[in-house]
Amino acid sequence: MYNIRSATIDDIDAIHALVSESIFELFKDHYTKEQLEAYLASFPKRTHYNELLSDRIIIVACDNDTIVGYTQYDPSESTVDAIYVLPSYTGKGAGSRLLRYIEDVARSLNKSEIKINSTVNATTFYEKSNYIFQENFMQTCKDGTKFEAVKLVKQLNS
Repeated sequence: MYNIRSATIDDIDAIHALVSESIFELFKDHYTKEQLEAYLASFPKRTHYNELLSDRIIIVACDNDTIVGYTQYDPSESTVDAIYVLPSYTGKGAGSRLLRYIEDVARSLNKSEIKINSTVNATTFYEKSNYIFQENFMQTCKDGTKFEAVKLVKQLNS
């Protein structure tokens, strides 16, 4: 079983490495290398994580001392900004455990739904957890690169 805990500033390098590995391995069949590089470059730099830690809920899943998954939730919008799992841990429950944890957090905050803007490769993962497809759209990276993304939503029961 995974240890689920709040992320700290000391986790940022491990989170960034996890996100990078996940993007280049798990997204490669759906996006070009240029799109993947632009997508990764859009992630906050280390100096911005202090701000994110103050207004987002950032959770990690650990296997012993190794961070194997990460999620970021914006409670003001009830939006999951990200869920990433190391490629070697996909299909082993880390992502599902993080998603359930965030759903419980949203319920505790009296949120009625959770929204997700997902990459196309993760759509099936969310649909298995009862998220409903809303629409495809084009996401724009900081450098102007565009890639296809998907909006999903889940109604939460108390």
